[in-house]
This record gives sequence, structure tokens and C-alpha cells, in this order.
Amino acid sequence: MEEEKPVNSSFRVGEFLIEPQLNNISLDGKSVHVEPKVMQVLSCLAFSAGEVIAKEQLIKIVWADTFVGDDVLTRAISELRKVFRDDSKEPRYIQTIPRTGYRLIAPVVQNQTASPPKAPLAATSNSRQMLWATVLLLMLAVTIWVYFSRPRTSAASVSMRVIPFTSYPGREDQGVLSPDGNQIAFVWEGEKADNADIYVKSISGEKPLRITTSPALDLRPAWSPDGQRICFIRIDPSDGKIGVYVASVLAAAPERFLFSVNQEPGTIAWSPDGKYIATSDAQPGSKATKIILFSPETGERRDLTKLPVQFWSDSIPAFSPDSKTVAFIRQNSPITGDIYTVPVNGGEPRRITFDNARYSFDSGIIGGLTWTSDGSELIFSSTRGGLPSLWRVAVAGGEPERLPVGGDNTYYPSVSLQGHRLSYTRVSGGTPIYRIETSAAPGQRAVATKFLSSTREDASPRYSPDGKRVAFQSDRSGNPEIWMCDSNGQNITQLTFFRKGVAGTAQWSPDGSQIAFDYRASGMSDVYVVNMNGGVPRRVTTEDSDDSVPSWSRDGKSLYFASNRTGALEVWKTPVEGGQAVQITKHGGFTAFESSDGHYIYFNKSAGCPGVWKMPVDGGDEILVLNQSGAGNWGQWSVADNGIYYINYQPDGISVAFFNFATEKTTRVVGLDNVNAFVGGLTSSPDGKQILYTQQDPVSSDIMLVEDFR
Repeated sequence: MEEEKPVNSSFRVGEFLIEPQLNNISLDGKSVHVEPKVMQVLSCLAFSAGEVIAKEQLIKIVWADTFVGDDVLTRAISELRKVFRDDSKEPRYIQTIPRTGYRLIAPVVQNQTASPPKAPLAATSNSRQMLWATVLLLMLAVTIWVYFSRPRTSAASVSMRVIPFTSYPGREDQGVLSPDGNQIAFVWEGEKADNADIYVKSISGEKPLRITTSPALDLRPAWSPDGQRICFIRIDPSDGKIGVYVASVLAAAPERFLFSVNQEPGTIAWSPDGKYIATSDAQPGSKATKIILFSPETGERRDLTKLPVQFWSDSIPAFSPDSKTVAFIRQNSPITGDIYTVPVNGGEPRRITFDNARYSFDSGIIGGLTWTSDGSELIFSSTRGGLPSLWRVAVAGGEPERLPVGGDNTYYPSVSLQGHRLSYTRVSGGTPIYRIETSAAPGQRAVATKFLSSTREDASPRYSPDGKRVAFQSDRSGNPEIWMCDSNGQNITQLTFFRKGVAGTAQWSPDGSQIAFDYRASGMSDVYVVNMNGGVPRRVTTEDSDDSVPSWSRDGKSLYFASNRTGALEVWKTPVEGGQAVQITKHGGFTAFESSDGHYIYFNKSAGCPGVWKMPVDGGDEILVLNQSGAGNWGQWSVADNGIYYINYQPDGISVAFFNFATEKTTRVVGLDNVNAFVGGLTSSPDGKQILYTQQDPVSSDIMLVEDFR
């Protein structure tokens, strides 16, 4: 009997040679290197060649150590198809089973040190077992490598201790650890909640030290490298001017003005070597911010990033421990963004995450960003897993992993350069939906009443065409989903049950039978449609692009949506029942609504192009229709049959205004002086008698401290 030859770990898929240990796929001597996770997906498919593997099963096996959505698996499959030169519509290698999973349909053959076997793997149980053993060994090796290559261990995670750092009345947030890790600077409105100021509290101390006392709003503290000073943002409520100041922590020295900015920054950072202060700013009249550097020593100011035309803004800078690199958030739309890094000396930014993380009502796209003390990872708050929580990602790249501390509704992480400490803000409260009557007498201030209220986030309400129902987004089930209720706020019903990711921006069909919305599992968003009576949502867009904020054509046959599939964010239109999407706008576009006669679409653009525009639905020149303050802000305008309702920001206060299409005149509808913090989701009832919007009610928040953070 001939001695059985030893088996190596390579195998063939069709004509391609697969080498899992090297993450190589070869053909005719030419090799393509793929990511380890992509190779693991291929190995799983090869083991069950000819059989369907559910998406959930693949994700559970390959990404067992983190939370990811279907889009991550979709990208891995897309990568394999590119290597195999495969066609998803006429596959020869990987077949997509709609709404189920994938199947490898090419023959799989196990390689040996002797000549390769003639029969496919699926033909004999012995060869199948040999491949399965190989795959198991490969995946075990990868798992062990990943485990021991992490800059942390399970023991370190277990030893981390979380303690409340503040528990004062009201809201304490934006906490930043001092470089030595012994103090935290934070923002607190005080015991009477009358003004936001900067405070400092020692890790071992009881009473906080108040650093600023100005009647202006003092926000976004950042420590100097020596821990003796704090720079911060000051907003003057009388004229809205925004300045960056520095104050002493140790002595009663006067504050010093450094420089001014045109837009309120998401954060401010002081480099560990003391050379630069980084923040974000925009040109006057624009909201398209970029990262800037300011030298406290010379007063020199320069741009660090240049925002590409297809993006919305750069913000939230954070210096690396060696002061050579700045991490920041680059938004590709008003509601999505990712982490990038750029050298302090300038250069092309490098993308770190690929989540297109969804807007968080409390703190923006990504609610805080910081480096670990060794500079190998970034800690950030993100909605990539549903509600805002803390995540970590290697600067070298890879899949983010959720931290074992913090839980939901956590923001503003900060890591000390010394002392192995992490701080973050934990928020409790909600964003209720309010209703106001538009029939107030001239000069009379309307009173807003709560329409929907919970301890969670309710947002983006939309009246049905008959005015009898309201669709809205809510995370009251623990995950952002689409909900519906009667026009009086009763009979609340949940319509989607994704249980992960984010569903939002609901829009009713003209006949009121369906609701279109966007859903983001963790990365790219797509447009879906669900029946108002319930059922499984149907996916409408399937491109490898970010497709969001849908709205209906007046005949109910098509959907408008925003997409970056050409690189820039533009308005597209696609048949509801399936078909080829066509590009509508050519010079930028986001949220779009069709006019009641079906002749025009009204749309807004990027942050650098304020206002509401219009153009013919069949194409043509675009015209700036409305350029008032606040008009065109995302979620703060809505098209009615005869005009546009929008939030109007003026020196004498905030109001709902109405632009009449026929007269091209703007009138004030109702004042909103009682608004605490406007969030968005403005919508009017079909008869124009009621307005719904979302605002941030007063919430409580505390700063938490993590000891022995690794």
C-alpha cells in the first residue's frame, strides 16, 4: 500500500491557487494579497463548497471578536470577486443567495505534496475532512496571533475599574485628563445650571476648582503639556463671536485671548510638545470646516487639511503622543463621517475607519476622539453599533472593537499620557418631539408642547399625507428603528426590527401605504421601504455607496436619495420597484423634495453651500431659491405644497419661517424662544396648522473614570 502523502494548507478554487497562511490568491504565477478576514471568508466558503452559508453565520465565525454589519461582509465578498474576476450577475465562483447568504460554486481541490487529486473536494469525505482540519488550524492560528498581538490582554480588561468622577446636579461633560492623569478639566453649568464654565477636579479631590467665571459660554477645554494651563472655546451670547482663550490652573492670572474662529469647533487640542493648538474653522458664511494649527508662541496660523469638494467638513482634531500626527473626523455628509490621520507637517490624510458612522444627536458624528498613550490606537465614541458607545481601532488599520467599559450613550473619551487612565461622559436623558400650533396671533409667542417623550432619542418626525399618522425614528427599543403613531401621539407602533445599526429619516409615500427610510448596519447606508402595516423591509439601493435621506416622487413611482457613488454627494432618483438609478444634480446635492406639481425638486447642498436650491426634475439649471439664515440646514427645513417651512436664526431669536413659492416672500410663522437646543426633524402637517420638531431637553450627565486602562 502506498504511503499517504502529507497535506499542506493550500488548496485550489477553480484555476486559482489559495495559500491561506500567506493570504495569497495566485493565478499563472501572479499573486494577489488579501486581508486576513477576506481569506477567512474564502476558507469558510471553500469548506462548504456548493452549500449556502448564511451571512450571520459567516460574520459570527470570521468576526467573532467584534461587532460588524452586513456591509463588512459585502466588502469582503466584493474583494474576492475582484480577485476571481467574477461577475455577481453571472457568477462562476461566488453566488449571492438574496437575503440569505453566499455559496462557492467553483470546484475546490485540496493540494498535497504529491500531485493534486483529480476529484473536487466535495466528492470525497476524506478530502473534505482534510480541508476542514486545515481551515480550523488556520483560523486557530489567526485567532491566537490576533489575541497576542493586541496591545492589551483579557487580564488587563478585567482589572479595569470604573468609578464615578462627578455626580453634581445638571450636566458635566467634555472631560479631559491632564497629561499626568491626576486631574480632569470639564465643563459644568454650575449648581443653578445658569452658565457653562471650565472646572478642574483632582482625581483624589472632592471639590472642583472653577477656572472661568465669564457670563459667556466656555467650552471644549484642552490641557497644556505642563498641566498648568487650559485653552478653551468662548462663545459670546451677545454677538455670537467665538474665540480661543487660555487660562492658568495654578494662579489667579488673567485669561489671554489667542485667536478667533467663524464656526463653533467640535473640540480643541494642544500638542504634547506645546508647539500647536489645533481646532476646526470655516470661511465666513460657510460651515465647511477644516483643521487649522495655531502657534501659541508666534501667533502663526495655518491650515492643516484642505477639505475636498465632495466632503462636508473636517473637525475634532486630536494630537498623537509624539505630536507628529493629528487624527480628525472627516464628514462625507451632514450625518456621516470617519476617522482620518494627517502628519502635522502636512500631507495627504489617511483614512482609518470605514464606517460612515451615523449622526449622534448629542455630540455629532463621532462624539469624541483620543489616542492611547503609546500612540498605537485611537479611542472614540461612535454609533457604529447602534447607540453611542466607546470603541478602539488600531492606527495601522483594522476593524474597530468595542470597549468593555462605558455602555450606551457615552461620549468624549480622554486618555492620559501617564497613569493608565481613561475618562468619558455618560449621558442620561432624551430628545422629545415637540408640537406647536401655527395659528398664534400676530406678535404672540407660541407655546411648544411635548408630542412624544421618552428617556431615549425620538427624532425626525414626518406627517402622513392625510395627517392622521406620524412616522419617526426612536431608539426606545435599544436600537434606532422606524416607529409610527397616531397624530395625537397615541398607538405607538414599531415598524422595523433590525436590532443593530441605525434606521432613520422616514418619509411617507404619497398614498400613505409605505415608508421609505435609510438603514446603516455599520458602514454604507442604503434606502429601504417598509409597509405601514408592518412586514419585512425591502432594500431598494444595492450599490457599494452611501445612499441615504430618501424622499418620494409625487406619483409614488420613484425615490430621490443622496449618494456618493460618483465621489461627490449628489441627488439621485431610482424606481421604487427596481431599476437603474439616474443622477439628478450635477453640482452637489443632499436632501431633496419634489414639488406638488412634480415639475421641480428642491434640495440643499454641502455645508459650504448654504440655502435651498431648485431644478427641473428632468434636468436643467439649478437656481438658488432661499438663502436666509438657517435655510437648508439638514433636518431644519421641509417642503409643503405651497412653500418651504424652515428654522430661521436671527439676532432677535429663533423662529419657524415660511417661504411662499407664489409670492417668493418670507413670513415669520411662530417664535421658538422656548427652545432649549434645536435638533431637527422639522415637519408641517398637511393643513399647515401644526409643526413638529425635535429638541434636546435638559439632560444629566456625569464624568466617569477608568483606572488601569490598557
